[in-house]
Amino acid sequence: MDPAAANKRLARYQAKLEAVEKILEDKSRELFLANQEEQKANAYLQNIISSMQSCLIVTDAQCIIQVVNQATLELLGYESQDLEGKSLAMLNVEGYSIDLTDLEALSSIDTLVRQEIKYRAKNGEKVPVLFSSSAMYDTEDKLNGIVCAALDLSTYKILENQLLQSEKMASIGQLAAGVAHEINNPMGFIFSNLGTLSEYIEEIIGLLETYKNLEESVAKSDVENAQAQLAKLKETKEEIDLDYLLGDIKELIEESHEGANRVRKIVQNLKEFSHSGQGDKIFANLNEGLDSTINIVWNELKYKVTLDKDYGDIPEILCYAQEINQVFMNLLVNAGHAIEERGEIKIRTYEEENYICVSIADSGKGMPADVQKRAFEPFFTTKKIGEGTGLGLSMSYQIVVDKHGGELQFESEIDVGTTFIMKLPKVSNEN
Repeated sequence: MDPAAANKRLARYQAKLEAVEKILEDKSRELFLANQEEQKANAYLQNIISSMQSCLIVTDAQCIIQVVNQATLELLGYESQDLEGKSLAMLNVEGYSIDLTDLEALSSIDTLVRQEIKYRAKNGEKVPVLFSSSAMYDTEDKLNGIVCAALDLSTYKILENQLLQSEKMASIGQLAAGVAHEINNPMGFIFSNLGTLSEYIEEIIGLLETYKNLEESVAKSDVENAQAQLAKLKETKEEIDLDYLLGDIKELIEESHEGANRVRKIVQNLKEFSHSGQGDKIFANLNEGLDSTINIVWNELKYKVTLDKDYGDIPEILCYAQEINQVFMNLLVNAGHAIEERGEIKIRTYEEENYICVSIADSGKGMPADVQKRAFEPFFTTKKIGEGTGLGLSMSYQIVVDKHGGELQFESEIDVGTTFIMKLPKVSNEN
């Protein structure tokens, strides 16, 4: 080969090699810079996740935890190795509308809707959080994982319970005179009956003394004295009308027993109602809760209200029973106040698809449109100063809707009345 041609060819190869080396160098630099940018982005993202005050958990498509932030670890008392690689189900607390073991439910939740649930902490404590989740999908639109966000509600719950307790005490304070009257009535006739029974006992004691004297005379074979005691015994029995007395004693005891039971029931209902509502949900019968609450507020209603109860055969539901009774009290008292002279309150319980429903309808004056718009607004009231806190309906809404995932609706028409309908989600005992 011609040396000159060979040199030219070699020069061309060398030039190509230098060009390839330049391309490789440029690509390596680009790759290095891209890698640095990715590391910065990852560090930036990790810094954001670590700095979040809200709890963040990211799972794969099988609900196995892949990422958990510091706020979650601090709130629940875990180390990262305790959770990463484990099922999200280990944090699940049963009895809430969101089940952390249900992948389909987690991936279908509306991301704009937050619901109250509880996470299970490492020490077994149940921590209240405001929870939401959203699904992640890959480029082929297949489920890639779940992003779970939660806000700690512990402090909020303490304040909420304090506010609810204050509202309870305010309600009881407003009803105190009526409750005292309901207790005083049976106590009055119990006291009167005890006075009558005391007189009857004195007369019976006198009769028994005559029997004793007669017995002694018979034992001594003192016929004359025995005959005298027998005559006195007959006279005493007629004088005190023994048959009537014995019948009346029975009636007085039964009446007093009924009155004492009435007082005991009122005190028990009042005690249960006023007790702090902290704790877990329990299975409760809404019909029994209504009767218990009616027993407390009855004096507020009985002089102008006819009560029509139509209770359905409803199952028990999982709820905060004392707080639901607070809702019943608020609705019943408001219904009573809406009736100015004489009227009717109809109470109905029934099942409707996935809900247990309670309807409380009054034949009162109804609410004008401007009042209806503000009915659930905190501190809004149409009552005079000192007659209401303005928290009754707003707290009722919070209890039913926010705490139980239910519904609280109403319809009202001027001079016709108002109907409130409360719907609570069904939860069977088997669940």
